[in-house]
Amino acid sequence: RVTEIFEARMPKDPTSLIEISGRVELHSDKRKGKMTIRVVSDAGLEHDHHVPQGKPLLVHTGDRVDAGEPLTEGPQIPADILRIKGVEPLCLYMLDEIQNVYRAQGVPISDKHIEVVLRQMLSKVHVIDIGDTALLPNEIVDRHILDEMNQEISTMVKVDNPGDTNLPKRLVPKEEVKEANAIAEAEGKDPAKSKRAKPAAYRTLLLGITKASLQAESFLSGASFQETTKVLTEAALKGAVDELRGLKENVLLGHLIPAGTGFSQYSNLKIAKLVDEPTIEEEADAAMLQEAAEQAEAMGAERAEPVLEVIGGGGMEDAAPDSSMPTHGEPTGEETPPSE
Repeated sequence: RVTEIFEARMPKDPTSLIEISGRVELHSDKRKGKMTIRVVSDAGLEHDHHVPQGKPLLVHTGDRVDAGEPLTEGPQIPADILRIKGVEPLCLYMLDEIQNVYRAQGVPISDKHIEVVLRQMLSKVHVIDIGDTALLPNEIVDRHILDEMNQEISTMVKVDNPGDTNLPKRLVPKEEVKEANAIAEAEGKDPAKSKRAKPAAYRTLLLGITKASLQAESFLSGASFQETTKVLTEAALKGAVDELRGLKENVLLGHLIPAGTGFSQYSNLKIAKLVDEPTIEEEADAAMLQEAAEQAEAMGAERAEPVLEVIGGGGMEDAAPDSSMPTHGEPTGEETPPSE
């Protein structure tokens, strides 16, 4: 069951999902052994679902149903969940199904490990409408690459008529168009006419872990998994360049993996020292002084005691510390007359 989910295979004896929201009507089918379940939406749209007659139904005539609900018992098709309900419901369904298998065996697994695999399975998208991007129709690209392109497109406009400005007839940043139009209007010239840039439209693809690994951005990563000859041949024909951004390709070449301190923002850090380190000469002088002091002590020399400076009588005298003298803060028993 886990292999079936991770490889995005068609499950055995699957259920049908409701395509549109509405009310249920049951009708007999002319085909032998089939039953028609018709769903009529509030807008009058109808959609027929054909199911085997012997299967137990989960809906009845007059029931209000939502798109994506199952009609009969059985496992759901992941591709249908993605098409009807979207990415998040698909991830929740697959996560629950995988966890149910492992929990039944008494194996606890944190959700984050399964979510990493699901993210890789849903990392590719199929371009439906290229918009104003440089992509090709029906191209399959990484989701993050297409999202970056659409984010860049959202900050630009397409110039239809440059007017009296020097703007080209292509995608131009909004700020550049505003500045050019402001200058043209100040000089009494015709401003440029532009329209909003159109982002690319796409649909998410669900790939099995084997296919997702082979379609990795790095050809070294794909070649290290399966179909090595095929992957390397295609990479050679395309003249592919591996940027070495992933884990497997860096392990192959003995580089740091992009995790923890292996990330570029850590490896490019510049460390500033708060205190300058002592120079070699200073360290040598300190070592010589220490060695001389140790040799002198070995020959019987004593360390100099601290000197106490006594101030009194208008003068200053040096005296060795005396145990009979009171320390600072200790009472002497005698009152000292205040000095003039």
